[in-house]
Amino acid sequence: MGYIGGHIDTTVLIALLVAAGGLVGTTAVYQAASSELQSTNADLEAENEELRAELQATEATLEARETELNETESTLETREQDRDQLLARLDETEAELEATESELAATEDDLAEAEAEVRRVRSDLGAARDELADAEESVDELEDENAELEDEKEDLQDDVDSLERRNAELNDEIAELNDRIDELEADQGAG
Repeated sequence: MGYIGGHIDTTVLIALLVAAGGLVGTTAVYQAASSELQSTNADLEAENEELRAELQATEATLEARETELNETESTLETREQDRDQLLARLDETEAELEATESELAATEDDLAEAEAEVRRVRSDLGAARDELADAEESVDELEDENAELEDEKEDLQDDVDSLERRNAELNDEIAELNDRIDELEADQGAG
């Protein structure tokens, strides 16, 4: 084979061809590998973008869940406070109920005593009414008797008045008789 300026040894030529072929092959392999790497890199970048988007979505979801969890915990605390307040109110209500039941029992006892007192007073009132009726009857009898006695008194007063008049008349007669006696005695003493 010829080459400008002389002969090239076949071995060198083969070596050069192999080297040139290796360089071209290496370049071709590099280019192929580079192209494949670029393609893989592009795929990885796309996948990485998808993963970032998914991560962001997951973080947003996680943040939403954490917010929801906080709200739920806050609601739970509120519910527990409400429950505690309700339990306290229930205890107060039960205590009030017990006190009211005790007061009711005492009131029922007082009512029973009052009813017994009412029955006793009614009985006393009945007896008092009977006594009043007896007393009114006695008063009526005494008023009748008093009226009769008044009539008798008037009759007796009339008798007394009549007797006093008669007594006055008799006294007048006695005085006249005494005067007459005195005159007669005087006349006898003179005669």
